Amino acid sequence: MSKENFSELAKSILSNIGGEQNVTSVTHCMTRLRFNLKDESLVKEEKLKEIPQVLSLVKAGGQTQVVIGPTVDKVYAEVINITGLQVADKITMNFDEDIKKKPTLKSIGNGIINGITGSITPILPVFVVSGILKMFAFLLGPDIFNILSSDSDLVTLFNMIGDSVFYFLPVFIAYSAAKNFDCNRVISLLLALILVYPDMLSLVEAGESFSVYGIPMVLIDYTQAVIPIIINTWIFSYVEKFVKKIVPDTLRILGVPVLSVLVMLPIVLVVVGPLFTAFMSLVADGIIWISNTAGIIAITIIGGVWTLIIAVGMHLPILIALLPANIEIGYDAIVSPGTIATVFASFAVSIGYGIRARRKEDRAIGWGFLITYAFGKASEPLIYGLLLRNMKALAWTVIGGACGGLTMGLLSAKVYIFSSVGLPFMDPLRFGPDLIKGIIGSAVAFGVTLALSLVFGFENGEHKADLN
Repeated sequence: MSKENFSELAKSILSNIGGEQNVTSVTHCMTRLRFNLKDESLVKEEKLKEIPQVLSLVKAGGQTQVVIGPTVDKVYAEVINITGLQVADKITMNFDEDIKKKPTLKSIGNGIINGITGSITPILPVFVVSGILKMFAFLLGPDIFNILSSDSDLVTLFNMIGDSVFYFLPVFIAYSAAKNFDCNRVISLLLALILVYPDMLSLVEAGESFSVYGIPMVLIDYTQAVIPIIINTWIFSYVEKFVKKIVPDTLRILGVPVLSVLVMLPIVLVVVGPLFTAFMSLVADGIIWISNTAGIIAITIIGGVWTLIIAVGMHLPILIALLPANIEIGYDAIVSPGTIATVFASFAVSIGYGIRARRKEDRAIGWGFLITYAFGKASEPLIYGLLLRNMKALAWTVIGGACGGLTMGLLSAKVYIFSSVGLPFMDPLRFGPDLIKGIIGSAVAFGVTLALSLVFGFENGEHKADLN
């Protein structure tokens, strides 16, 4: 598709979501345009669905999500060009607006989801780099291929880069959150760097007492903090606005940053950090408890229903919301294993449909789904083009994914790498030291789904999808 065609597609989408003036902000993930709109009632859902390149329309998490496929980034660029919005600008500005208009649990919940996703999504590339380099170190080291020793320079370098992402995670989060909440970037970075400054970490490690304006500080290691940094930055955005109002114009250059930092120090070090670190510890403890008491059931359910969670557009908020707790624990024993089981069940149903579909053109579509997902990292064409149109295909995927999740649960397989390590069929490498367990669970998901597909086949009917 040419640039002109992408531009026309962007114009068609905008005209059917109430026009560019109805767009507060827009972001995109691997396959979806994610709009925050002023008035969702202006969306012409049927007209949007009639656009050939639009695979589906999903409303979730306070967003209107238009599913495009692998070329979504090109459509997004044209949307930005037409609307004049900045790239991923002020995603969470609706948070305050929603609370003022509708102080409901739903509006607050949507604001929190947007706040977290808007602050973490832009830095996902560093997680990808970390994951892939840690994977290389794992594969090349003595645990798998034994090509390099554990203390070789290359393995050490890759591990250092991978670990540095999490060591300095507060800094990445602070920058992204500052852009998200539209406040001073460098002061936000300073407030995060205070938490990981070597002398501060030495105080924490030694357990030495320290106070801020005479108020005792709770000694906490913030090297992998996420939620406290987002909350700190959100509060800072208001502190900065207030300080700008009270500081004379002649003193703004010095007064605003200095006074803002002085106000924020006790908030960062005494209030927000300890409070939300304690909260995330409770969440982490809760996840560990679920894993220990009902982990097998939980993974089985995730493996079975994750396709449907993607279909309603809640997969990214769930993964991002759980990321801080998983980082604190050091692994994910529930959601990520279940999602990997779903991936291999999806591969299998695509192959099964490519073999068993009655019509030649439908079989070609099945192989197209496999290629699009396996090499284009886009599952939506498969979901909306086949699974939600063919109940047998959906059933085989659900059963196979659940069986794969069950197997991983029984084997206590844990995912230690929290990001993509390449193409979807490489996902078992994310299990790290539990690689064999992950491969077995993935093989079960694939094998059960493929067997059901080949033995029982699919519902008759034509299934069209735009794979471009």
